[in-house]
Amino acid sequence: MIHNRLLGNSIYTGVALFFVGIVPFIFNIFVARYFGKEQLGQINISLSFCLLITIFVTNFFGTTSNKFLSEYRGRGELDPFNIVLLFSFLGPLLTNTIIIFLIFNFWDLISTKFSLNKSMLTPMIFYILGRTYYIIIRKVFYGVNLIANYTIIEIIADLLILLSIFTICYLGSSSLILYSFTFGYLIFSFLGLIIIFLKYDKITNNLKPIKTFNPKIIFNKYSKYGFITMIGNASSAGASYISMLFIGAYLSNSEAGIYSSVLAVISIVMFIPRLFSQVLLPEFSNLFGAGKIELLKNTLIISSLFLSIIGVVVILPLFIFSSNILSLFGNSFSDGSQILRIMTPAVLIRIISVPIVTFLSSTKYVIYPNIGGVIILITSVIAWIILIPTYKLNGIALGYLIGTTIGIGYQIITGLIKFNLYTKKLRSNYNGQNIKNN
Repeated sequence: MIHNRLLGNSIYTGVALFFVGIVPFIFNIFVARYFGKEQLGQINISLSFCLLITIFVTNFFGTTSNKFLSEYRGRGELDPFNIVLLFSFLGPLLTNTIIIFLIFNFWDLISTKFSLNKSMLTPMIFYILGRTYYIIIRKVFYGVNLIANYTIIEIIADLLILLSIFTICYLGSSSLILYSFTFGYLIFSFLGLIIIFLKYDKITNNLKPIKTFNPKIIFNKYSKYGFITMIGNASSAGASYISMLFIGAYLSNSEAGIYSSVLAVISIVMFIPRLFSQVLLPEFSNLFGAGKIELLKNTLIISSLFLSIIGVVVILPLFIFSSNILSLFGNSFSDGSQILRIMTPAVLIRIISVPIVTFLSSTKYVIYPNIGGVIILITSVIAWIILIPTYKLNGIALGYLIGTTIGIGYQIITGLIKFNLYTKKLRSNYNGQNIKNN
């Protein structure tokens, strides 16, 4: 049954993430062809700043809610489930209010330091708000297993975003381009909240009230997991956004434009680890909460073998035909082919590592993948400081590869060790219980 559910969820998620991945790809192509490398670089530096902020907020509230909504559903506990659901919506509102206040007050300093267009403040603020709730609601859909519903509204929102991008580019209004995303995020959030409200009774049908429970304990668990996840995941995923800010600070907007085209191609391929991470995390959390060790082990092994094959099949053509792929953005963008080739092994490593890293993230070992995320960020930043002055954009790519290899390598080794210890401990407890019963 679980494998059928995983297959179904994977198909739905694959369709949804195809649209998620194709949007930034098409966005970068249209901006590059209509406005040129300079404008593409400047817009993506602004987007990277916004995404760096939202990735911290959404990893704290979104990923944590996904995990605990799934876990409490697996345990059949209604009251903790309701607390997590409520906190997942109210927490980001308070957090973003504080962040936006700080951005307004320090905008001159921020815009000067990272070469941001000062006139982009308002669209960036709306983008941050829209993006945050888009991610939060998406994570909640996975936590409550409404993936088919999520897929439908994801497609609707992405089609609206694409339509807005086409219109704005045709009109030549580059200053409005961020609003194309905000509009789609608003529609997604509105439809998502309605669906969750209408499906609430069905979601909680098998959950039972808990006579004695302490909300403070739930908040402490949520906050602890959220903080650890935020630091690790945001450090790992945020490395690409920080690399763009490094380019804004030390290189030119034109070079930022070339690098943006490379990241746009990579974002298409990265839908693979995102797909399986989103599908596997609630399943692993559910199995972990239910103590189903053999089913967890089999799911981990099958998904690891499958992703290894998929990774090689996808990455090899990307490496060989990098120049042809980048020419889609314009002939001058083929100059980034070397950068793309340097970064593709890092993407392959990420794809292969998804099952074991997701196992750690969905269980009590959550701190370890997040330590790996911090290692990725620190190692990459150190490499960029050393390499950028000499190797320019190739230095950015090399730093990304070095950081990913070291950080993900740590996660894989730690995951294998912890999974082995976890299975041995459960078997020992099971055998001991059998002896005691006999």
